[in-house]
Amino acid sequence: MTKRLFYAIILKNTEFKGEIALEDIYYALNPWWEGKDFESGIPRQVYLDKLSKNIERKQIEIIAGSRRIGKTTVLRQIARHVLEKKIPAKNILFLSLDHPRLSGVPLTEHLNYFRRIFKLRREEKVYLFLDEVQESANWEAELKAIYDNENVKIICSGSTPSLIRNQGGRLTGRQITTVLYPLDLKEFLSFRKETPSQSENYRYENLAEDYLSTGGYPENVLNPSDEYLNNLLQDILAKDLAGSFHPKKQNIFRDLMRLLAAGVSSRTSFNRLSNILGISLDTVKEYIAYLESSFLIKSVEKWSASYTDRIYSTKKIYFIDTGLQSLFTGRSSLGAKAENAVLMHFLRKGEQCGYFAESEREIDFAHGAYENPAGTEVKYVSEFNWKDKKFSGVRLFLARFPAAKEITIVTKSAEDEMKASSARITVIPLWKFLLRF
Repeated sequence: MTKRLFYAIILKNTEFKGEIALEDIYYALNPWWEGKDFESGIPRQVYLDKLSKNIERKQIEIIAGSRRIGKTTVLRQIARHVLEKKIPAKNILFLSLDHPRLSGVPLTEHLNYFRRIFKLRREEKVYLFLDEVQESANWEAELKAIYDNENVKIICSGSTPSLIRNQGGRLTGRQITTVLYPLDLKEFLSFRKETPSQSENYRYENLAEDYLSTGGYPENVLNPSDEYLNNLLQDILAKDLAGSFHPKKQNIFRDLMRLLAAGVSSRTSFNRLSNILGISLDTVKEYIAYLESSFLIKSVEKWSASYTDRIYSTKKIYFIDTGLQSLFTGRSSLGAKAENAVLMHFLRKGEQCGYFAESEREIDFAHGAYENPAGTEVKYVSEFNWKDKKFSGVRLFLARFPAAKEITIVTKSAEDEMKASSARITVIPLWKFLLRF
């Protein structure tokens, strides 16, 4: 036997053993191959309906969001939906790419190994579910190669900012991104198995306040714990944010978030943050952008038809999850948390909004067309008086936009309906707004 042939046999045997090891992991991650049932958690129906409806379109589906927000669960729910459509189990591959044995293998090689296991022809369509896709080396180029050359539907998830930041080049036009947000109030009630009757308004009000304090991270909703949220925040800051951006002053992020949490519902002065934290204005802006890219906060611009006005006016900063906000402010500040929850309601609906302000008078959210916007004001009160000074910003908004037809005032428990100028004013408790609008 020649030396060359000997090494060829050794290499071939090594590759074969590697494939056997991968096959064992594949079977563990894909129990449907052996006809076994599998856990897919509590359905997040809004996302499941949206993604399942588009399961046959060509584009790569990317599910992005914070870690522990439920991306893996949603992927498994979509896989169950595909199985229920009578797609053969052997045509569905689910990979957890944060597994150390899987992350080092190129995605195209995983696909090849998978086809060999079931002797699938290249023209046979397969469904490829990739959890934490950014953990796979050269994932963008690999996805592009599969998309361009294979009969494969790709559904993948990721939690790091780089998933959003880096995908724009090679995957332009090939991907559609869905951001997975914390649970909304309806999902919160479902996870808690709470179904108050319509006559039990007081229970809805109490549950809504519990929702504001607890937030919407699924595990924390089921088993509320500040320790859990603290550990989660530390993981996001240390692994996702620091790993993607390599900030020089990582220890300052908690102090920055504490200041932002205290200022939710107020216009944020970056100069003030710079002075308090002892860092430059540019660093403040940079670090806030990092927090936003890490799915921790959301900045809201001034409502204006002028691009310059939107860019250079003071921003308002909100938290993506009010539970994380509670880590810094406690269970108080329900008014600020209610405003935060309304902003998240608009984000989930994909509705763009901004705040309207002139001097010290403002309305929390303006949305719709610039010519005739709708307005939403959050006042967490139990009584409503239209002439009260606290609604002067709403009255100014109507004066500036006489074509506005809809104003919603979100309260704690007050409820009313009236006309002002040509607009209908709807006064509604927070829980009803979050469940019905």
